[in-house]
Amino acid sequence: MSENVTERQTYDDEIDLFELFQTVWSGKWLIVVITAVSAGLSIVVSLQIPNSYLVEAKIVPAESDDSGQLGGLMAQYGGLASLAGIQLPSGSGGGQTELLQEVMQSRVFVTEFIAKHDLAPRLMALKSYDPITQTEMIDSEVFNEKSGVWLREAKPPRGAEPSSQELYEAFTSAFSIEQDKTSPSIIVSFEHRSPILGEEIVRLMISEIDDYARAKDKGKAQDSIEYLEAKLRETKLVEVEKVLYQMIESQTKTLMLAEVNEDYAFQVIDPPIVPELKSKPKRSLIVVLATLVGGMVGVLIVFIRSAIRNRAQRAPAS
Repeated sequence: MSENVTERQTYDDEIDLFELFQTVWSGKWLIVVITAVSAGLSIVVSLQIPNSYLVEAKIVPAESDDSGQLGGLMAQYGGLASLAGIQLPSGSGGGQTELLQEVMQSRVFVTEFIAKHDLAPRLMALKSYDPITQTEMIDSEVFNEKSGVWLREAKPPRGAEPSSQELYEAFTSAFSIEQDKTSPSIIVSFEHRSPILGEEIVRLMISEIDDYARAKDKGKAQDSIEYLEAKLRETKLVEVEKVLYQMIESQTKTLMLAEVNEDYAFQVIDPPIVPELKSKPKRSLIVVLATLVGGMVGVLIVFIRSAIRNRAQRAPAS
C-alpha cells in the first residue's frame, strides 16, 4: 500500500508536458494580448527615442626621436657635466601619447574647450536635428539664441545656466578615446543627436590637443635653451661646451618642428565626417526583445494563475 502511495506521489511530482501545453493553450488569448500590448508599447517608446549619430576619427602619434637623442646625450655626458657643476635638464619624453589622451578627457581641458567654442547651447539645449536639411534646432524654452539667456527650470543645486560640472558630464558621456590593441592607431569618437556637432567636436578636439602639445613642447624647449645658454657662459671645459651646443641644437630642432609641422602630436589617418545613418536606437531590436519579454511574461502569468487555481482545488474544505 505504501509503495502505491509513493508511486502516485512521484507521478504527481513529475512534469506533464501535455498538461503544460494545455495550460498554455487555455491562456493563449491572455498571452496574445500581453504580447501585443508589449510590442505596441515598445514601438511607441522606440519612436520617442531620438536618433544618435556616432562620429569617429582615426589618428596615430606623430612622435619624433628628438627626446631620444637628447636622452642619449645626457646619458653619455651627464657625468662630465655633473663634474663641472652643471645639472642638465631632463629630456624624458616617455608616455607623451598617453598623457595627451588623458589631457583630452581632463576636466580643465574639456571645460575650456566647451567655453572657447561656445558649445554649451548645442550640448544642452538641442531640440532636434533634420538629417535631410542637416540643420539643428535649439529648444527656445531652454535657451534663447538671440539674447543668449538660459530659460530652463532651475533645479538646485544647479541653476538655469548649466554649470561647468554639468557640461563636463554631458560632454564626457558622449566623448570617447580608444586605443587600438593591434596597432598604434587611436579612435576618437563623439556620439550625439547632431552629427554636425559630433564632427565639429572631434575635428576641433584633435586640433586643440595638437596646439596644446605644440605650445607645451615649444615652452619647454625655449626654457631648456635659455638654461643651456646660461650654463654655456659659465663653463670653460671644451667637452662640456660641446655637449651643451649639441643639446641646444636638439632643442632648436624641436622648436623648428613645432613651428612647421601641421600634424605635430597626432597624424590624422581617417578624418571625421558627418554620418548619414544613425547609430542608435536599434528600434527593430527593441521591438523584438520587448515582444519576446511580453510573451514570456504572459506565459508566466498563465502558469501562476493555473498554479493558484490548482492549489485552491486541492485545498481541504474548511
